[in-house]
Amino acid sequence: MAVKLHTCGWTWFKVDGLHACYTVRKALDEKGIEYELVKHPTIGRGRRTELEQLSGQHQLPVLELEDGRAIREESKDLAAKIRSGELP
Repeated sequence: MAVKLHTCGWTWFKVDGLHACYTVRKALDEKGIEYELVKHPTIGRGRRTELEQLSGQHQLPVLELEDGRAIREESKDLAAKIRSGELP
């Protein structure tokens, strides 16, 4: 997979606009972009040590590109970039 979507464990909660991780996931699905789902603890942001090493913070969702870059923005902004084709 070229893209990894780092998300919380609430993958069952599929409400666009209310669940940030799902908002980004839905945009990837709409564009037909294949991705690997990487789940992180939903509760206890301090336990997201791998995410902190990758992106420098604990907020989700995060897109990890093939070259190792991590992209973290507000979910609506990230989803808009995905839909417009602005991501590398």
